[in-house]
Amino acid sequence: MIDSVSARDRDDAFSVTLLPDGRGWAVEVHIAGVADVVGLGSVADEQAFLRAETRYLRSRTISMLGDTAEQPATLTADSRRTSLRVTGTVTADGRLVDVTVGRGEIPAGRCVAVDHAEVPGILTDPANPLHPQLAAADAAAQVLLSARRDGGALAFYDLTRGWAANEDGAIVAIAAELRTVAYVIVQELMIATNEAVALWCVERGLPILFRNHRPNPVAGSTEELMHEIAAAAGDPDLFAKLRGRLLSTLRVATYDRTVHGHYGLRLSAYSHVTSPLRRVADLINQRIIFAHLGHSPAPYTPDQLAALGADLNRRTRAAREAKKNHFKHADQRIVAEQATADLAALDSRRFHKVLKAEACGPLRAELASELARRVDADLMTAPDVAVLIDAADPSWLPIQLRVLDTLADTHPEMGPSVVSVWRQAHPDQPPTDLEIRRNGADHHPLFAARATHLGIRGPWATVAAKKPAEQAALWAAVRAQLTGTDHPDTEPDWPTTEPSPEPATPPPAPHHPGSAISGEPHCMTVPAALNLDGAKKSKALSNPTAWLMSLAQNNNQAPPEWEFHTDGPAHARRFTATVHLAGHTATADATTKTAAKTASAAALIETLFGQR
Repeated sequence: MIDSVSARDRDDAFSVTLLPDGRGWAVEVHIAGVADVVGLGSVADEQAFLRAETRYLRSRTISMLGDTAEQPATLTADSRRTSLRVTGTVTADGRLVDVTVGRGEIPAGRCVAVDHAEVPGILTDPANPLHPQLAAADAAAQVLLSARRDGGALAFYDLTRGWAANEDGAIVAIAAELRTVAYVIVQELMIATNEAVALWCVERGLPILFRNHRPNPVAGSTEELMHEIAAAAGDPDLFAKLRGRLLSTLRVATYDRTVHGHYGLRLSAYSHVTSPLRRVADLINQRIIFAHLGHSPAPYTPDQLAALGADLNRRTRAAREAKKNHFKHADQRIVAEQATADLAALDSRRFHKVLKAEACGPLRAELASELARRVDADLMTAPDVAVLIDAADPSWLPIQLRVLDTLADTHPEMGPSVVSVWRQAHPDQPPTDLEIRRNGADHHPLFAARATHLGIRGPWATVAAKKPAEQAALWAAVRAQLTGTDHPDTEPDWPTTEPSPEPATPPPAPHHPGSAISGEPHCMTVPAALNLDGAKKSKALSNPTAWLMSLAQNNNQAPPEWEFHTDGPAHARRFTATVHLAGHTATADATTKTAAKTASAAALIETLFGQR
C-alpha cells in the first residue's frame, strides 16, 4: 500500500510479480470494499453524496465518509478487509490482458504500508524484502507509461519540479512528499486498473458511471500538446501560460452511463473505481459491480444512475468555476496592488501581469518609464511584447514603437517568438503571413522578406541570409500595423551595389542533416578566432542559441553543431549537450534536451567572452 505515512484512507493495494521468459508481469490489485461497510441510504452514504469527494486542505482533511465509516473500510496491515479484486498480466508492450474482476479478501498481515519516500531506497537495495515486488512494479509501470505515450496520451510527469498531467490533460502540482518514482508506479497501475474494469463492464453490458472525456477541436492534438509541454517545462513563465491554456481549452471529463471514450488518456473506455473512500463515483461503481457479481438486483435504476452522473457533473463544473473565480479575483487584487507599487521591484512574471491588466486603458507615465527602463536593460520578454502591441489606446504608441525598434535592433531573433506568442493569444485572428524572394549569385545571394500582420503589409527587408530577413520582416510588419502604414510594393527594391569580395579563406563545408556527426571536425588544432567586437555578453546570454548562430554567420563559419547524450531512468531523464563552433567546445546538462542545448550555448559564450 503506497501512500503518505500519515494517510488514514488507504483504498488500494497491489502486488506485481515478474513472469519468466519475458512474458511480462502478473498484477493483482485490491480496492477497499467500501460498499460492504457503507450501506445504501445510510448516514455515511448520504454524507458521501453531499461531499462527493474527500477534500485535502492545508490545515485539515474533510473525509467524504467521515471517520466513523472510513476507518472500518480503509485497508490496513493489521485487520482483514474485503475488496474488489482485479488481476491481469501486463505484457512487454504495455497491455493489461487476461483481466479478471471479482470479490476479494485481504487477510490480516498481508498488506504492507510503504511511504512514497521509502520507495527509491527499496528499489536500490536488493536485500530489502520488498525489493523484488517494487522493482517489478516499477518496470511494469514504466512499460505502461511508454505504451500510453506511444498511443498519444497526455502522459507527463516532472518529479523534479513537481508537475504531472491529470486525466483531463491539465497540469497539476504534485505535493513535495509525493515526488518520487512511487507516484508514477501508483498512477500507472491505477489507470490500467480503471481501464480494465471499464472494459470488463462494457463486455458484460453492465452500466456504471463511465468516465468520458471528449476532445475540444481548438485544443490541438494530444501529440502537439505533449511537444508543447516538453518544450515549455524549463521556462517557468511559458509553462505557467501553457498550464492556463490547457485548463481553459481542454474539456472536463464527465460521468455517463454510456461509453464515449477518454480523449486525454486515449482510451476507448475508462472508469473510476480505485478510490471508493475518496470519491463517491467509485463507491457507486463498486456497489453496481458487487451486485452484479453476487447476482443481486442493481442498486440503481438506469434513470437514477444517469441522474447521479448528471448531478456529479454539475457540481464539478460549479466547483471548477468557483475555484477559477476565486483565483481570478485574488489575482486581480494582487495585480492592482502591484501596479501602484515600485514597478522596478517586480519580477518578470508579476510585471507581465501588471502590463496585461493596464494594456486595456491609457498608459500611465510610471509604466511608460518602467517599460523604457526594461527594454534598455534587456529585460523584456516575448510575452511582454505580445501584450504591449495589443494596447489600443493612442497613448501607448510612442513606447510601443520604441520597444519594437530597440528589440528589432538588439534582438532580431526575438521577432518570430513575439509573433508566435501573439498568435497563441489570438487563435481567431489570421496568422502573420511571410513572403520570401531571392536574388543574386549563388556565392553571394540576397534574400528579401515581407510580412503581413492583421492585413497590414510591412516593408521588404533585404539581407544576405534568409532567417535574418524573415526576422526583420516580422518586426517591420508589427510596426507597420501599429502605425497603420501599408506597404503595397509587390517586389523588393534590390540593391544595385557590387557584392563585396569573397573571403580569402572559404568557409567550412556545411554539415548535412542525416550524415553521421564525426568528432574529427571538432578537434581543430587551433580554434578559429571569432570576432566579438561590439558584442555584449548580457545580450548574448539572453538568447544563447540564436546568438551563436548569428556569430557563426558573421564570422563566415559553419553553424554550431550539438551532440546529445541521455542518462537516467525514464521518469528522470538527464540530457547532456555538447556544442561545437569553429573548434570551440562547451558542454552542459539539464533535465530537458532544450534546456541542455541552451545551457551548453551559454557555457560556450562564457568561454568566448572570457578569452576576449
